[in-house]
Amino acid sequence: MKNLKWILGLVFLVGTANAAIREIPVTSGRALRAQVDSYVELLQKEMGLAKNNKERFRAIRRVTDEIKVVRENNMPQTAADEAYMDLMLAVFDSVPTEKNFKKSDCTRYENDILSQYEPTADIEPMEPAVKPAWFALNILCR
Repeated sequence: MKNLKWILGLVFLVGTANAAIREIPVTSGRALRAQVDSYVELLQKEMGLAKNNKERFRAIRRVTDEIKVVRENNMPQTAADEAYMDLMLAVFDSVPTEKNFKKSDCTRYENDILSQYEPTADIEPMEPAVKPAWFALNILCR
C-alpha cells in the first residue's frame, strides 16, 4: 500500500510538472487493469479536491491521457479487460468538453450516458466501466 501511494504520487507529480510532455508510465508489475483502476481512484480524489470545474476538467483530461499512454505501452489484455477499458474511455469521451459544458444541460448529459452506455439502468449506472465518468459528471454538475 505504501508503494502504491508513492507510485500514485510520482505519477501525479510527473503529470502535473509539465503537461506538454507525455510522461513515461510507471509500471509496478501489476496487471494493466489494476493500474487503470488506480488512475480512476486518483481521478476521484482529485475531482473531490479540485476548487472548480476548470481543475476538474484538467484532471479528467490528464488521467484519461495517462490511461491511454499506459495502454499503448502494454501488451493487449484479456478481451474482458480490453472491453472494460474501451468502454470506460468511450464514456469519458462522451462527457462534454470544458468549452461545451453547461450545468443547465446536466440532466441531458446524464440521460445521454445512460441511454447510450447502460439503457437498462434506472437512475444511475451499474456497469463498473461506466461509473467513473458518471461520478465525474456528477461532480461537474454540482
